[in-house]
Parts: sequence; C-alpha cells; structure tokens
Amino acid sequence: MSNIYEMFGDYMYKETFHNPKRAQKILCLAYEAFGLKSKVFPNKNLSKANQYLANVTMDAIVKPFSHPENSVLTSIFFPSELIHAFGLDPLCAEQFSAYINGAKATRAFREIAEGAGIAETYCSYHKILMGASLVGVLPKPTCIVNTSIICDANNLTFRQVAQDENVPHYYVDVPFEKSETSVQYVTKQLEDLIPWLEEKTGRKLDWNVLKQNLVRSKETIDTIKETYTYRKNRYVPNDLTSELFQALAINTALGTPGALKFAQMLLEEYKQAPNSHARKIVWMHTNPQWQQPLKDIFNYSQDWQVIATDMCFATLDIEIDPEKPLESLARRMVYNAYNGHAQDRIQATADMVKKLDADGVICFCHWGCKETCGASAMIKNNLEAQGIPTLILNGDGVDPANSSDGQIQTRVEAFLEMLEDHAA
Repeated sequence: MSNIYEMFGDYMYKETFHNPKRAQKILCLAYEAFGLKSKVFPNKNLSKANQYLANVTMDAIVKPFSHPENSVLTSIFFPSELIHAFGLDPLCAEQFSAYINGAKATRAFREIAEGAGIAETYCSYHKILMGASLVGVLPKPTCIVNTSIICDANNLTFRQVAQDENVPHYYVDVPFEKSETSVQYVTKQLEDLIPWLEEKTGRKLDWNVLKQNLVRSKETIDTIKETYTYRKNRYVPNDLTSELFQALAINTALGTPGALKFAQMLLEEYKQAPNSHARKIVWMHTNPQWQQPLKDIFNYSQDWQVIATDMCFATLDIEIDPEKPLESLARRMVYNAYNGHAQDRIQATADMVKKLDADGVICFCHWGCKETCGASAMIKNNLEAQGIPTLILNGDGVDPANSSDGQIQTRVEAFLEMLEDHAA
C-alpha cells in the first residue's frame, strides 16, 4: 500500500508542474475516493468513534476542493462556529497541508515556495500552503479570515495567499495579555467581521444558527472533558492520526453536529472500555503522524499511548455562553493556552499530566515553529522541575525532507526506556 501512495506522490509532483488545475482535480478525486473507502471499509484497528472522526475530517477537506466558492481559508484556532453560521466551510490551513502530506505530495509545493523566495526554515505547514497557492492547486476560497494565535507565520502567510489568490482578507489580532480588556478588543473585531463577511460573501449571518452552534460547542467540550475522567485507566485504541484529527474536531469543526457526535461516541467507548496497562504520554504541539517509527511505537498500542494532546485541551476550560456568542468566541481566543506566555501552555500540560497520571511528555518542535522551538528549554525545565519527564523532539509535522526516521526512533525509544526504568 505504501508503494501506491509513493507512486501517487510522484505522479502528483509531475502533474503539479505540468497542469496544476488537473492536479487539483486529481487531489479532490483522491480525497473523495479515500473518504468513500473509509466509510465502506473503515480502519478496524480504530475505535468506532475514531473511524467516524476520520470521515468527518475527510468531508471537511473534500468540501473546499469540491466547492471552493463556499470556503473560507482560516487558521486552526479561529472559532469556526461563526463561519459555519454563514453556511460556509472553513478550510483550515494546517489541515490542508496535513492532507497534502497524506497524499505524499508535499515535495512540489515545498520546491515552488522556496523557489519563490520563502525561506527553507519557514513553517512547513505554511510553506506547503503557499506553494500550492502560487502554482494554482489551492482551491480558491471566497475570502481569508485568520488570527494571530500560535504562529508568527500567520502574519505573513495569509496576507501573501490573499494577494496571490486575489481574495479579501480579514485579520483578527489577539493580544498577548489575557484580560477582559483583551476579550472586549477581540469581540469588537468579530463584530466588525460580520458585516465584512456579509459584504464579501453576499450572505447574511443567522444569529440563531450561531447560537445553536455555540450550544453544540459547549456540549461537545463538556463531553470531551468527561472522556478525560476515563482516559487515566481505560483503553480505547487510537493512533497518531486520530490525535491530529481530534485537534481539528475540537477547533475547526467545533459547533458542528459531526464534532458533537464524535465526542458522544468517544465518551461511550471510554465508559465501556477495558482497563488499560499502557504507559501514557501527553503530547505537545502537532505530531508527525506519517513517520513509520512513531506509528510502530504508538499506533493501536496497548503498551504506549498518546493519551492527550495540548492542541486538543488548550481551550477546554474556557466558558462558553451561547447567549453571548461573540464574547464567548473572543474569550476562547484570548484565553487559549497557546496565546500569551509559554508558561500558560506549560502549566496546562502539567495539569493534564497530573489529571491522567501520565508517565511523561513529548514536546514536538515542528520545523519552522519559532514559538515551540524557542520555548522548548523552558518547557523541559519547568515540567521536569514538577517531576514530569520530558522529551524535546525535533522534526517536521508534514514534510519528510526535514526529518530523520532513524533519529526520531532512537530518541523516542531511549526516552520510553528511561520511563520504564523510572517506573520500575
């Protein structure tokens, strides 16, 4: 099967340069075909909830390819309940690049972006997105709406793609300081965004739909939080890809019926799951779910499990009031653990480790992510000062050119062996 994917990647490489529009159509057909296969022949190694989640996330990438005129390009922590309330589909930049990686098609877009002057050290998620836009493979969205959260590259990438695609761009500035003044500042930007979106898309916001989305968001988050009471000692089979998909469900798909159904299914599975003897890892940042050594160690394992990811729990403790939708969405951005001082993110991770009685933390320094890489020493020192063993792992979440299987395997295996010795 891996040879088929590699052959498809080679074909896409040639087709991207030869006929970009055909390459775009081929990608869409490939995603549609894989989505159909997943529904008819799901991955039986996964739980039913994670099988369903794979379908939800696949639909979320197929829609913008099939109907780009209904899509809004956005960043992962922008609250998409607002986009859905317009009857539009969010295309998450990070999800786009992750799926390009899944199609083994990253090489062409990396080369195109770097050939246009984008630095080799730039975030690969953004570089692949920009390369796809430059060559004409990115489905042209109706507009772009993004925030400043998590990534300095947001300030450049979305502005440049808006120019390349000749589409309107709205930027939501989220202050570093976590305060009610910051919440009101972001709320005002969201208030201004509504007439802007109405003008650019020709659609009217349905406030009742927005409130219904927030009701579902609250129920989804409450349900996900309840799963954590069981994760400490129950076993539900998962893989690194499902962890990535959960980050998308809890952010880009939050407020949708699909995200709520997934959360409900997952909770029921945990309630009925057998006891677990697995060692538990809390993961920080995105993960290179495509790398074979990590797949061999963690996927479906009853010995070692990635039991929680900070991109999934970064906003779980922030209150949602459906009667104050814009203020709630603003608060979720301002008080996101990824916003502000790195210490907030560190403490959120430490709290989750203690809640789950986890054995250690792996902090993945994704290629080009200055925030995580720059804070990595602080992350390790702070967590280990609290008695939490921590591995700083360097690699690339989407581009194989910037990662070594051998180094990843050696470092992770040594860390897990250390955890075993520590527990003995």
